[in-house]
Amino acid sequence: ATGMPITASGGTGTLTCATASAGSPTFKWLQGSTEVSGQTGAELIRTFGSNPSGEYTCHAILNTVESDASAATTVATHVAISPASPSGADAATVTMTCSADATTATYVWKKGSTAISGATTAEYAYTVAIADADASGNVGFTCEATANSVMGTATVSFSVKPQQPTITATGMPITASGGTGTLTCATA
Repeated sequence: ATGMPITASGGTGTLTCATASAGSPTFKWLQGSTEVSGQTGAELIRTFGSNPSGEYTCHAILNTVESDASAATTVATHVAISPASPSGADAATVTMTCSADATTATYVWKKGSTAISGATTAEYAYTVAIADADASGNVGFTCEATANSVMGTATVSFSVKPQQPTITATGMPITASGGTGTLTCATA
């Protein structure tokens, strides 16, 4: 397999089937237990978004006699999360999107190593909470995408920031000699 998993939109990957038998065989490709329609050559080219992940086998066919299946090759599901370096202020809601190189995939989002209840779609809206952050101010998220019984994962470190402070002024402007004013900086 070359170029697998397929990691970019428009990308391709190639699986090659070979036999030591003499002659010019044709080939039958299977993805799982399903024959890949119209593919009889020694190379099987898959493209991003065409559900390329899964377990593949091939059979050589020579004079109508079919070989046993090849050993299986598993093509992983490529997964990416955007934004790649998410960040947000405490109490803000930030949406992260998980994409897989499949037209149909199932998703599970995790915070740290714990699955997030109900977070089973490609998008996850996180309400930023400083309490979730580690000592470095980060929260780890993982998206697991499964297509054709093969799972792929992507992980991001979410940078949590305190809310932007505001300044309030009392007793300003100072209008008399010896008068005082106070500036206060606070977050909500």
